[in-house]
Amino acid sequence: MIYLGKIGVILIAITVVCTGCWDRAEINDIALMMASSLDLEEDGRYYGLSQIAVPSRQIDNSPQATKSYYVESGIGINVQEIVQHEQPKLSRKLFISQRRVLFIGEKLARKGINDIIDHFSRNSLSRLRTYVLIVKGGEGKDAIMTDYPMEFVPSEAVREIEKQSGGMTATFRDLFNAASGEGIEPVLSAIELTPSPQKPKGSEPVKKTFNLTGTAIFKDLKLLGYLDNHDTQLLHWVTGKLKQGIIIVQLPNKKHNVSVTLIESKGVIAPTVEGSKVKFAIHLKGKGTIDESNTHLDFSDPKNLHLVEKELEQLIRTETEKLIENVQKKYASDIFGFGDTLHKKNKKAWKKLKPQWNESFAEADISVDVDFVVKRAGMTGPSLQLREQEITK
Repeated sequence: MIYLGKIGVILIAITVVCTGCWDRAEINDIALMMASSLDLEEDGRYYGLSQIAVPSRQIDNSPQATKSYYVESGIGINVQEIVQHEQPKLSRKLFISQRRVLFIGEKLARKGINDIIDHFSRNSLSRLRTYVLIVKGGEGKDAIMTDYPMEFVPSEAVREIEKQSGGMTATFRDLFNAASGEGIEPVLSAIELTPSPQKPKGSEPVKKTFNLTGTAIFKDLKLLGYLDNHDTQLLHWVTGKLKQGIIIVQLPNKKHNVSVTLIESKGVIAPTVEGSKVKFAIHLKGKGTIDESNTHLDFSDPKNLHLVEKELEQLIRTETEKLIENVQKKYASDIFGFGDTLHKKNKKAWKKLKPQWNESFAEADISVDVDFVVKRAGMTGPSLQLREQEITK
């Protein structure tokens, strides 16, 4: 009996181990999709491209080597039909779980992305960390066909640029959460294709490169407009997503400026409701270091640091209020998630305001308060090139 019991345990263990690999795919049998793009055709159908890594070419960097990626296309009335058009042209099964980036052309984004995101949210193989970008003033197919010399696969360059952006990234997860949430509208990263500074040879066309240019504003999943990088930094500060940033502030005489690198940031939103009127008080906190100065100030003196802090607070307050007012009047799209905050903190008030939230957001009274601390001024007090008599104590 003991012998039979041991045999049974062994058989069960083998069964468990084997069942975990029944649907595995060998690396030699799959086509690793690294990026894809979607555009809107004149006839209303979607045109898509898939950027597929070629593993055998990843290690061959000789001048004679061909590209380390391959691009295939498809067209259809939905995303699944695009995939069906691509697969018969591939010798391997298209594998989407490694997709890093999705480019969406501006024309499609303005028409609306409601229909296409269902495919990505429903497919269990979709990578939730896939970055989603709008190609400002262009088409997704142009972005996916753009080469980038520093990376084997161009989409990897876009991913790294996004990671260095300090909180501007938007993924499938962010898009799905905002699209299904209450009191918040989606925002996606915007990218442009700008001429490369390297001159083409002979009759070669002008090469273009990637340029992360800010944020795409949506309402009801339709593209309305864009924020530049500076306003995007403020947006992420308000929403508590800012990881890093640089602020350049003019001192009172307007002749000199100081560059401050943000090392800590926090944004807190506090709603209050009076009848049908809603107010939001935003409190921004920040810490930073002075990394460049063209002033004559000696920053080893605390009063000069306080001077910079005061000017920073005034600048951040003014520009944040200006940004919010512009979004309220021009777009009436709650990209800051004020409604979401109200929903979490005052469900009773939110229930009344929810049906007309766009109008309530556009008319909301919003104030901004800022606390900023300059932790240090680099490695020196005054600039090293100044003589003693030139330094302002």
